[in-house]
Amino acid sequence: MKTQIYKGAFLLLISSCILSCQKETKEVNQEQNVKEHFNQQLDGFVQKLPSVEQRAPFPERLVVSPKSQALMLGEKGEGYSNILPVNVQTEEYEQAKQFEEQLLFSDDQEIFYPGALVKAQTVVDGSYLPIAAPRKPITLSVSLQGKQGVNPSVKVENPRLSTVRTAISDLLAKDFQVPPANIIYSYEEVHDEQHLKIAMGGSYNGTATKVNASAGFSYSREKTRFLVKIQQVYYTVDLDIPTNPSEFFAENFDYQTAFGNVKPVYISSIKMGRVLLLGIETSLSKKEAEAKINASILSGTFDAKAEVEYKDLQKSSKITGRVLGGNAKLGGEAITSIEQIKKFVTEGAGFDKDNPGIAVSYKLRELGTNSPFKTVIYSKYFKKSNKISFDLLIKDNMKSISGQHKPTGRGYIRRLNKKNILSENQFYFSQGGISPILAYEKGENLQIEFRYDKKEESNILFDITSEIDKLLDLTFKNGENPYDIDKNGLLVKDKDGKYVLKIGIHNAKIE
Repeated sequence: MKTQIYKGAFLLLISSCILSCQKETKEVNQEQNVKEHFNQQLDGFVQKLPSVEQRAPFPERLVVSPKSQALMLGEKGEGYSNILPVNVQTEEYEQAKQFEEQLLFSDDQEIFYPGALVKAQTVVDGSYLPIAAPRKPITLSVSLQGKQGVNPSVKVENPRLSTVRTAISDLLAKDFQVPPANIIYSYEEVHDEQHLKIAMGGSYNGTATKVNASAGFSYSREKTRFLVKIQQVYYTVDLDIPTNPSEFFAENFDYQTAFGNVKPVYISSIKMGRVLLLGIETSLSKKEAEAKINASILSGTFDAKAEVEYKDLQKSSKITGRVLGGNAKLGGEAITSIEQIKKFVTEGAGFDKDNPGIAVSYKLRELGTNSPFKTVIYSKYFKKSNKISFDLLIKDNMKSISGQHKPTGRGYIRRLNKKNILSENQFYFSQGGISPILAYEKGENLQIEFRYDKKEESNILFDITSEIDKLLDLTFKNGENPYDIDKNGLLVKDKDGKYVLKIGIHNAKIE
């Protein structure tokens, strides 16, 4: 009897266990089905979403015809006793430039970490709104080379700013071989505040604000402005790209509201290091300033010659700089001297515990396609377009290099404008050899040609374009004219280097 009772109880227990296991299996299967359904729905939703619309990129182009702005020739404290208003032509341009990698020169970095999701439309407008959602683990890796057995990757549970920072910190504590930083030198001319985003290569509004403050530009003054960037990249942190969008998300959420009506983007790679940013505002011409910037700051040598060129640049310029990232010795310090720039380049040019890198640039990818997201930055801005009118005086004073007089033949002024339209005017010494040149601007070509009727004599051509271009960058002190033909005049050589001609430039007037 007892045996039968035990058997019955045992069978009942087995039945209960089987029913319980079946119930649990059913619940697991149901939960799995719910997750699979959610994943399929989310992947399908993202697949159907269009990419965010952006402007098609295009090179710089003129928007409107020139208009005059009243500016000042000379400034107080620069040795000018007469400060006279002149009219300088300004032209409005626009440009849409595409960037796959963008500079992040900002202390506001809580949005920018590998794996962060951002609404695509806000990338286009520069506000960068993050997408908050329950996340699955992600895998990050660094580009540093470790010793044998050192794993350069880490799995991040519940990825968000704090957990990603902790994971990267733990990863960098491993035994890596640290190579010297990859140094990237670059500079861009900045025409006005609207042009700054394109010049710096960053769409984030916070970056533009920080760069503008660090560069110290005064856009109301008639100066030439340059933005110089020296990036030291220690390593990159890269995200393992998901096969499907659902691999990013741990559980159901209102993704339709979170994503909006276009595919989101995510940060797939970040360069870590530090950046030196220099704002240069100068009264030098663009050509002169570029030559000195290249010979000093961007030379990478910082020898005696570079120091001389930098000091020459400083005499006519205001230079303001700041370092973001790296150790505390230079971080946040105002950079103005060549010694400080040299210190930045030569000291701390590699990652270590005392010289931590920060995010200096980043790359985006589109969720669903994983295609690199190339941000198009649009800007409309004004550029000065000085025009000058003057009288060109030519006398019968052409000589060979050896000093012998050379008869001039018939003389012509050849002018090729920016639209490649050629005009020619013959001048006559009987009329004083004076040829009025009206509204000349950079980008034109101006030549003096002497033609001979005899077949055995070749025409002689003097290209004076570069010399006339310099006039647009000159401010004459007290009305002095360095090209008065009755005093010094201007000596020019012909294109073959065989003859010399002294010409005069009188009554020059910027329009």
